[in-house]
Amino acid sequence: MTFVKLGIATLVLGVATIAGAQSPPARVWGVRVLATDVESLATFYAKTFGLSEVARPVNSATSKEVILNVGATPDIARKATTAPIAILTRPASAPAGAIASLIITVTDLGKTIEAVKANGGTLIREPGRNEVMNLSFALVKDPDGNQIELIMEAR
Repeated sequence: MTFVKLGIATLVLGVATIAGAQSPPARVWGVRVLATDVESLATFYAKTFGLSEVARPVNSATSKEVILNVGATPDIARKATTAPIAILTRPASAPAGAIASLIITVTDLGKTIEAVKANGGTLIREPGRNEVMNLSFALVKDPDGNQIELIMEAR
């Protein structure tokens, strides 16, 4: 009887471990900071907080986005498991809050968009693809009007 109880306890513990190891349906990917001078603000964050640039998914004459993460070098920062900071151009005329500051990684972009709509939110930008970052994205608003960027990383 003790052997059976031990076997059942081991099975329950194993199932609980597997269930706990599953990926959550959503997690915070990063935080967006808007800047009228992206280069200067990226330098500020890098020098002040020990961050390094890991990517530039947008880099044109009118708009820039610099992704920073913790690490003394870009290679170390690319391997960091912390949420990155995305610094994006904000036109001087744009009001604060005009761009999504919360970025959430989801496992299924379509299902998440449907959940947003079902719970009172709205889709404001249809799903798109960012080849530089190798991900799909969409923009939604919560019921109070706050923008959220949803991203789904390629598998």
